[in-house]
Amino acid sequence: MVLTGARVLNVYTGEFEQTNLWLDDGRVVSRLPHPDMKARTTVDLAGQYVVPGMIDAHVHIESALVAPSEIGHILLQHGVTTIVADPHELANVAGTAGIEYMIKDARQTPLDIRYMLPSSVPCVPFDNNGATLHAADLEPLYKYPEINGLAEVMDYGAVARDDADTMAKVHDAYAHGHHADGHAAGLTPEQLEVMRAHGMDTDHESATVADALARVDAGMYVFLREGTVERDIANTIGAVTPRNYDRFAFCTDDKTIGDLIGEGSIDHNVRLAIEYGLPAELAYTMASNNAARAHRLTDRGALVPGQLADLVVVDDLNSVNISRVGCILGVVIKLS
Repeated sequence: MVLTGARVLNVYTGEFEQTNLWLDDGRVVSRLPHPDMKARTTVDLAGQYVVPGMIDAHVHIESALVAPSEIGHILLQHGVTTIVADPHELANVAGTAGIEYMIKDARQTPLDIRYMLPSSVPCVPFDNNGATLHAADLEPLYKYPEINGLAEVMDYGAVARDDADTMAKVHDAYAHGHHADGHAAGLTPEQLEVMRAHGMDTDHESATVADALARVDAGMYVFLREGTVERDIANTIGAVTPRNYDRFAFCTDDKTIGDLIGEGSIDHNVRLAIEYGLPAELAYTMASNNAARAHRLTDRGALVPGQLADLVVVDDLNSVNISRVGCILGVVIKLS
């Protein structure tokens, strides 16, 4: 297939380029004219824009109150082709069996659902819950290719005192080639450095510009959040500049199915960011390439040769009006 006539986002130059996009076997082959090449299918996208598929960098599917396979129906329509989920809530109820259910159910949707293993089950030692997951319980789950690391480490005290089980969970994530998300709500710059020194390299708990910049200073990727309850974009987007934007991505964290249907997912974050003055090319790059880099997903986030043909066709950049979605399993959804 070749897509012609559109302006394609180059996330490395920050420009929308008028060019062709050649696709084959689920991957990008070229973005050059190639008069000598022929495609079985030509799609004319004159006047439209093509951006990489959007990624929700941190989400709890359980907050939507639907199964992983069902949430795919909604998110793909909003240009989200990958999500990185923390099955913390179900794990608190059903332990590793709950996590395995989430993994296997997600295989029914073309939405690519990656999971971070929940780090704090239970949340606190005195919680009356359905399971307790230690490092030894979580480590066997890395056999599943959908596992992408360790989810938000929220027990700062355990990190600061080098708790053996907590640090074993972090070590296992890195030993399997992944990483560990942080949860640094209310932490000081000094405490942020402790978290980063112990391996937590992302955070989604910024509520102010100062919060976001402190996390960048500590060397973290920052996921700017807009969910159902926590609505942080208006108060944090001012932290993003052309010099530091590569440290920022977007997440929803917790969002009800009603809000996902009516308002959107990461497409809504992008829409708000542009509304508050962020250049469109930066917003779409944060929603794709930056999230991919933060989670070490090296095969997506940019529309260049060798990358997955994971893309979104947009009619209007500012309103994020989506007309087509092509996801990594080769499914093309035409929305209008």
